[in-house]
Amino acid sequence: MPSSGEFSVHDKSSYLHMLWASLAFAVMAALSHLAGESCDWQLIVVARAVVAFFFAAVIAKASGVKLVWRGSATLWVRSIAGSTGMLCNFYALAHLPVSDTLTLMNTSPIWVTLFLWLVFGQRPTAGIICAVLTSVAGIVLIQQPHFQHGKFACLMALCGAFCTSIAMLGLNRLKAVDPRAIVVHFSGVASIATMLFLLLTNRKDYSAQLSNLSVLFLLVLVGAAGVAGQIGMTRAFAKGHASRISVIALSQILFGLGFDVLFWNHSVNLISLLGMVLVIVPTAWLILGKTPQQSHDLTEVEMED
Repeated sequence: MPSSGEFSVHDKSSYLHMLWASLAFAVMAALSHLAGESCDWQLIVVARAVVAFFFAAVIAKASGVKLVWRGSATLWVRSIAGSTGMLCNFYALAHLPVSDTLTLMNTSPIWVTLFLWLVFGQRPTAGIICAVLTSVAGIVLIQQPHFQHGKFACLMALCGAFCTSIAMLGLNRLKAVDPRAIVVHFSGVASIATMLFLLLTNRKDYSAQLSNLSVLFLLVLVGAAGVAGQIGMTRAFAKGHASRISVIALSQILFGLGFDVLFWNHSVNLISLLGMVLVIVPTAWLILGKTPQQSHDLTEVEMED
């Protein structure tokens, strides 16, 4: 790891890569929220998964990466947990302001800390306990301005972050598998899972929605923005220090807040804004602080995906 005086142009360019990746993820979230005004969120999440699978498979094949279809139980746990998290997150994006959803989705490091304590016996320090309690207080403040249906959407966003933390634990044991192959496997499982969920929960004729060119264009952009974000994140972690890059990734929350204000005319509620700060600060502290080696590795591997 470079010292404080050794940060090169490569390190600075990695920050820029992570910034536009964060912008791409925020754009994806905003487009998903916008598409949710014209079509069912189940259709949006299917488009996100299928388009991502197509692009991920093309990139992997072009790079000569050996794809893995059967894989280990750990690989399947990662893909299933990620698919579940995707369903929860896109439900939240369709029913909540973008900034609130992105804030709740970025609580994954908090859940990982709790998992490491309860499952692996890594007792957190007093500082980590304080960070978790602060985040919970922030989440309560974020929920406060919304109506009852908004609170359920907040719960779905938290469930999405919870599932992401499970995926992080699985990724720590998949270092022998090429990350691009993991992405293809996850995207393939997510495509099947989201299509089955759509058929089982909302069986209807989508021909009218898909025949709308503006809606179809939005759905393609949702998938393309997600792929762009993954590419930017991969480049960032190839050049920079993972802990510092992870903090830059939190900028997507600020981008999301900007989209809410600019395109949906949402006023900045001081209580909700305070809640966002109470979530962002301990999350950044957990990533930057000195953590057990296992927890540090989990964060790095997940972000590389």
